[in-house]
Amino acid sequence: MMTTLQKRLLITISILTAIMVFISANLFFAFSINPNQLQVRYQTIEDQKVSKDMGIFSIVYFTDLQYGTFENDQRLEKLTSTIEELDPSVLVFGGDLYDDQFTPDESSNQKLIKAFNSIEAPLGKFCVLGEKDINDENRSKAVRSIYAASGFEILENSSVRLTSQNHSSVRLTGLSTTPDYNILSTNSNEEYNIIVSHYPDNLMDESLASASISLALAGNAHGTQITYPLLGAYKKAEGATQLNRAKSEDLDFPILLSDGVGCTDVDARLNADPEIHYLLFSGKN
Repeated sequence: MMTTLQKRLLITISILTAIMVFISANLFFAFSINPNQLQVRYQTIEDQKVSKDMGIFSIVYFTDLQYGTFENDQRLEKLTSTIEELDPSVLVFGGDLYDDQFTPDESSNQKLIKAFNSIEAPLGKFCVLGEKDINDENRSKAVRSIYAASGFEILENSSVRLTSQNHSSVRLTGLSTTPDYNILSTNSNEEYNIIVSHYPDNLMDESLASASISLALAGNAHGTQITYPLLGAYKKAEGATQLNRAKSEDLDFPILLSDGVGCTDVDARLNADPEIHYLLFSGKN
């Protein structure tokens, strides 16, 4: 018959064993499974500012590819084939094409051009630049050449109207990492206005409170990429210290913070699966 001390020791050992199994399972999924588990997040948006005459109108938004270091050809193929199946009207990329630890070359450039050219978006393909896209002249040149060759329009503190069947009711504005908010002064309250910013923190500027914004898209932080239970994020990302998955703010407009597609620094994801977003728009009665 066990003594009280033996019972307590057995309980302690059982608890420690359960904790070790839990940690081991999380580490296994974080490094071996989760980085390859690309998720599609579906959202339907009904708004009276969206013209019903636009018919089926959809946007696929993805960000932070970080190709090169960990994001290999197999993951790139899965990404592009998934987007192709979604058949979006508009494709929007939120920045950071290459990982900053990878040096682009002609071979990698051509792979990305081929991948992006395989995606059709009848109303256009658009992007903003992330900090890793412009951290040196050669990288910036490579990234811009890839976009030019694959049909992407770079929005640098600029906007476009997305048109379908001769109707214009959705406006898309891209902010640079060093934003010029004056571009938003031309937004009309009669239109559905979407803004894309690589840095979430840029969306907290007080001038945006008076701008006509229907939806904001941002990424950069990878959803912290690794989020420990109870302990939180393992690191902070530049441009996402004030607004991220762990720190929400009451803004004057809805915001979609994406966990992004790729991995940086470490090929692991925990409680932050790679994701792309499918937004389906329709007019509201």
